[in-house]
Amino acid sequence: MSVDVLPMPDDGQSLLEAVRHEDPEVVAWAATRLGMRGDDRAVDALCALLGHEEGAVRSAAATAIGLIGSERAMVRLREAVLDADADVAQAAALALARMGDAAATTDACARLKAHLRGGDPEERALAARALGVLGMCDSYDALALALCDPDPGVRGDAATALGQLGDPRATTALAAAGFTDANDLVRESAMRALGRLVTEGAAADV
Repeated sequence: MSVDVLPMPDDGQSLLEAVRHEDPEVVAWAATRLGMRGDDRAVDALCALLGHEEGAVRSAAATAIGLIGSERAMVRLREAVLDADADVAQAAALALARMGDAAATTDACARLKAHLRGGDPEERALAARALGVLGMCDSYDALALALCDPDPGVRGDAATALGQLGDPRATTALAAAGFTDANDLVRESAMRALGRLVTEGAAADV
């Protein structure tokens, strides 16, 4: 069944029923909508989805829990950070970071930096994006090194993430990537990130 033609109203009760649907796409959609509604009553159902067989559903559930921000789900999210699926682990880590779990944020950064060094191209790119969202300055070295990654998608995401960190050390590395990288999209990403750093630096000086 396509989510585009989902035959149900977008209310809390209908969404709670939809998370028991046999189609994983529908379940992931319903989990996402529940998170956007911010209704704490959905947390138990979302926690149950962290054990779903489909990674996309587990990832959607973790993200939704983070949006709701229920502390009673933190234990389950900490378990999900160890999920074998990198997307799920990172969604759980970001959810915990959103909820203010400092220890989990530190652990998540360590895990993401490991993925950035040793994952496949998709995992490396996802790790770079997640590190940018977390915004921890101790990610700088790993992201700066990723500007030399053989995959242009990873380099572009690393450039964007460096701009999000707001670390002035990134200025030189981003300028070099912006002028010399062989890929047009990477150069554009680096220049946008550099522009963000320069603008934020100028604002801080005012």
